[in-house]
Amino acid sequence: MWIIHILFPLFLVFQSNSFTAAMDAKALASAVAKFSAKFCNELDKSKSVVSSPLSAEILLALLTLGTTDPAHTELLTSLGIPDDESIRSGFALVTEKLKSIKGVTLNVANKVYVMKGDYDLHSELKQDAIKVFDADFESVDFNAAAAAASLINKWVEAKTNNRIKDLISPDSLDGLTRLVLVNAIYFKGTWAKQFDKHNTMDQPFHVTPSSTIQVPMMYKEDDFRYGESEALNAQLLEMNYVGGEASMLVVLPRKVDGLNGVLKKLADGYDLLADVEKNMYSTKVQVTIPKFKIETEIDLNDLLPKLGIKAIFEQSTSGLTKVLNCDEPLYVSKAVQKAFIEVNEEGAEAAAATGMVMMMRCAPPPSLEFRADRPFLYMLTVNNARTTLFVGVYNEKQ
Repeated sequence: MWIIHILFPLFLVFQSNSFTAAMDAKALASAVAKFSAKFCNELDKSKSVVSSPLSAEILLALLTLGTTDPAHTELLTSLGIPDDESIRSGFALVTEKLKSIKGVTLNVANKVYVMKGDYDLHSELKQDAIKVFDADFESVDFNAAAAAASLINKWVEAKTNNRIKDLISPDSLDGLTRLVLVNAIYFKGTWAKQFDKHNTMDQPFHVTPSSTIQVPMMYKEDDFRYGESEALNAQLLEMNYVGGEASMLVVLPRKVDGLNGVLKKLADGYDLLADVEKNMYSTKVQVTIPKFKIETEIDLNDLLPKLGIKAIFEQSTSGLTKVLNCDEPLYVSKAVQKAFIEVNEEGAEAAAATGMVMMMRCAPPPSLEFRADRPFLYMLTVNNARTTLFVGVYNEKQ
């Protein structure tokens, strides 16, 4: 949940944007993947976590279209997107592609809650919210904080199959609240090649080179896309969901303590998608992987500045001058994301929600072996656009 307070009145500064060539889906997918790697690298990797950088990125991209410098440049740089027109063209394509995914349940929803009365989004930003991000709008009386929070949370719950609850707390809302932006993503897919429950059993998992615990491990031998990355010193495995249009990619370091090195290299800009396209192939693999359920709450106030997104949190220089239809400058005072994933023999279920509240200031046989018995990175992706929906780390503490 992001809370944005309005500052005292000041002059509006409108920066002219120099539009360049439109960003295609592949280029945006690469930018999302790199942002996701940096995002994940800042999480607490000593335990299992799940996140949806895409959920945060959707709201950040929309917010970018309502900013002037310094926030505008910071946001574009951190998102890896060259200009406003690239946001419009890239996210419009991704929005359409995500709507057409077959074989799985995928819901991506954006909603704008506006204070009843004369308040609304800036006309240009509202047009972008509708045309690019397919957002819905609803007027709310934020004076009734409990009722408003309940309304928003029920929408989030409905869009995430009741997996994400209590995203917005009533004490985040009051009579000074002007705007709440929310993104929700829900995914549920069945493995194209399911695991047999009878093969699931507790087996050793190496938390560290000197620490081992027992976790439920699933097993299946079948044809999967497999590869080895010398640059990451890791094995790669891709498991498709029914329909073949979404998959889970697992990056398994060869060393028990190799995960931090993998994440750092990805955060530094290594192109994992190119590695996947170049080095993965279909072959018979003996797969052993944990069965798990993870829930994570992320303080984006702490994480986003580490990614270079700082100005929007500053009261006097936020740059959020083109968000509302009135002269009430804003700044972000709080940001939280909640995410959930469950991986079992049938497939996977995942959900995430990010909110924003704006207020007035006050290989060949034999089979290869892929044994995920040490900390690893996983990514849930849409194949036709190579868009990363969820990314996380599996690392069970002793």
